[in-house]
Amino acid sequence: MKSLYCDICKNEIENPISERTCFHIKEYDICEACHDALFARLRPTVRSHFPYSSEWYEQQFTALVERSMATSRI
Repeated sequence: MKSLYCDICKNEIENPISERTCFHIKEYDICEACHDALFARLRPTVRSHFPYSSEWYEQQFTALVERSMATSRI
């Protein structure tokens, strides 16, 4: 059986259910707790930015994930 680990907190994701307990975003595997924390951290930035573009959002999200992976926290 294959084990799945969160790329941010490095904890094992037990009983991974896609889009419920684990999220596969781009090349990253993210647990539910880290996923919720990422979006809570990104939400104020998205709301204050005008005009919104999907390319800008993807760049912001990827940068936040990479920073979180480097420090192992969000």
